[in-house]
Amino acid sequence: MKHTLHGYMTVEAALLMPMVLFSLFFIIFAGFFQYDRCIAEQDGKMIVVRASDMREKDEAKVIRKVMEKGELAGKKKLLFSHSVQKEFYLTKDKAKVRIGGKVNTILNNLAKGDHWKTFGYAAEYEAKKYDPVGFIRICRRMGKYAGS
Repeated sequence: MKHTLHGYMTVEAALLMPMVLFSLFFIIFAGFFQYDRCIAEQDGKMIVVRASDMREKDEAKVIRKVMEKGELAGKKKLLFSHSVQKEFYLTKDKAKVRIGGKVNTILNNLAKGDHWKTFGYAAEYEAKKYDPVGFIRICRRMGKYAGS
């Protein structure tokens, strides 16, 4: 009997292993991207909620206090995002924030196009300012309609 070894398994492994490794690295990177996006969006939500609860009249004071307390993304909790841009707007009855950032990919030096080097995310949140009198009126109106 002749013992012959075929090389088809080696060739198949050489073709499949790069695809498997790339898929594995992509799944890990997608998890890190989602983590950074969630941290930045949570930061934006906290900023809006805190700003809507403040009863200060001075806009600059409110913005300074809110930004000092609500910086999750500024406390080195992000994994791949290097900067998160925040645009904060405050009016007499609303607080609004736009938050966005970019995550550098692994293909930073390998890819030629700019759209392959970074993945971006953006979100916008808005909240009405806290109005105790309006809240009591809404509660009374709901109680009236509910029959209590």
